[in-house]
Amino acid sequence: MATQQATSSLVAVSEIKGTAVTNLQNQNIGDVDELLIDPEEGIVRFAVLSVGGFLGLGTTKVAVPWRAFNITPRRDGTVMMKLDATKERLEKAPRIEGKNYERLYTAEGAEPVFVYWEIDYIE
Repeated sequence: MATQQATSSLVAVSEIKGTAVTNLQNQNIGDVDELLIDPEEGIVRFAVLSVGGFLGLGTTKVAVPWRAFNITPRRDGTVMMKLDATKERLEKAPRIEGKNYERLYTAEGAEPVFVYWEIDYIE
């Protein structure tokens, strides 16, 4: 098995927030607005994306399980984030209103988001 230096796979949260997310067709589909971290497990559970709109007006926020992204660290410390999603799929994705993340804290609230994105839900 190939080994990597630990520092090459670490990325600062500050470098992820605001990152443009593209789909597999290299279309810009949104920006990372927030990361939701499970403090007990110490892992990122969701990225909240701002999609649509113009200059932040009329945007919609959707939660996407972290494991749905294909993330490639760059040498400069930033990342390239890809998501297998069309703009139409994002329009139908479970929405987040404001900073109302509490519904994602429970299995009942989080599981439908995992199901929508076809990611296995792990408690």
